[in-house]
Formats: sequence, C-alpha cells, structure tokens
Amino acid sequence: MALIENRELNRYVDQELRSFGVAESARVFRGAFVGIERESGCVRNLSAGDQFAGVAYEEIDNTTGLAGDRSVRVYTQGDFVVPTSLVSQAIVGAPVYAADSESTTTQPGAGASFIGVIMAVLGASSSVVRIMPVGGSFAELAVNVPLVSSTSAASMHAVLIPQRAIRVISAQVSFRVVPDQGNLDVGVVTSDPDEMVDAFALSTLTANTPVTLTLADRSFEAGVPLHARVGQASSTAGQGGMLSIRYVELP
Repeated sequence: MALIENRELNRYVDQELRSFGVAESARVFRGAFVGIERESGCVRNLSAGDQFAGVAYEEIDNTTGLAGDRSVRVYTQGDFVVPTSLVSQAIVGAPVYAADSESTTTQPGAGASFIGVIMAVLGASSSVVRIMPVGGSFAELAVNVPLVSSTSAASMHAVLIPQRAIRVISAQVSFRVVPDQGNLDVGVVTSDPDEMVDAFALSTLTANTPVTLTLADRSFEAGVPLHARVGQASSTAGQGGMLSIRYVELP
C-alpha cells in the first residue's frame, strides 16, 4: 500500500556493529570472516558458499547451543588488514573473495564469497580490504560478444565502452566449429588490440568447449573502447564463436 501521509521510521544510527544470532554448534572467533548459514539465517565462521556478513568483533562459543541461542557482534563497515593471495599494487580497487574465515584472494572460485575491495597493498600477501557485507553495492557484470571467423580476412568486433574504469575478472572464448587458423586478440588499440588478450591460437580450441583466456592486463579506463580481433582462418572458418568477459566497475 502506498503512503498517503508522513511517517517516522526507526533507524540504526550505529552502522558499524551489528548483532547476529550464532548458528547451532558454532564457535565464532574474534577477527574471523563471518558468513550466513543459509538453513538457519544465523552466522558462523565463513564457509565456502556463505553470504558474507562481516568481521567478528568478539569470540562467541555456541558449540552446545541451538541456532540463535547466543549472539555475536560483527563489524559491517571498515577497512581491515587481511592476508591476501595473488595480490599486487596494480589491483587496487579490485574485488576480494574468501572461501574460509581467515584468508582472501582476488581470484573468484567455486564457493568463494565476495567480501569487499582492495584499498591498498601492503606486501606480497597482505592488503587493506574495505568490507562490503550483505547488501554491498559491488556487482559483477558480464558482456557476451559473438565472434565471426572468415577465410578471407580478419574480423574486428566491438566489445565494450566502459562508463567507469573496470577490472576484468575473467574472459572465455568458444566456437561451435573451431577455425583451423587465426589468433584472438582483445584490447583497446584498433590496429592491434592485444592489451587484454594477446595472440590466443583459436585452432587449439575444442568445439563447444569454453576456454578461460590468459589476461595480459585486467584494468581499463572509462570511455576507452575495447575491441576483439579474430585472425583470418585458412580453409575452415569458425562458426558460432563467443567471447564472454566478466568484470566489475571500480569505485
């Protein structure tokens, strides 16, 4: 029903700490990444597949209790120094994932939970992460580009004109019929777009089987068009080609 008069809504002024019920038989450790157990809606030390709830402010032991018998306070805002694998200065602003309660990575994998973005790199295995739990506004985006292969010439394809600076998470290519020759290049320079993907040999593909591409660069500026170039085939042109790119817009 739509409002027809003014109303007052109670609101939480303190948004840094939130209290959550603890899952059955769970012991939450101070400083742990905390995840929401899907069955009960309560929290525990984060496990692969959980939705990230925040960082535990305190230790709470509910190993002898039922779901919700005890509560734990959780940080839902802030920048935290955490162990991070596959990190370098070039990825500041990139999304961060966790598959357990302790460490993070910049590479999303099966069951990994998005927890925030890198604000600074402190070393080869440590970074400052701005956490973005439940309801965080950092979404993965995707673009799928049909690819044309020809025996008469190379083909160029418009991929994306990012409205904001982006960080590429992954890129895949597939063909229903694999071309017998020709490389795939992806990047910003129209004459030789190889900044993202450089000279991937399309003839190495297996029909109808997507392959994850090695990325030369992952970060691209706002307003700079990305292109894909499919090299000329010899006697068998590829059919049903597709380039799929997953990315995030940087803050």
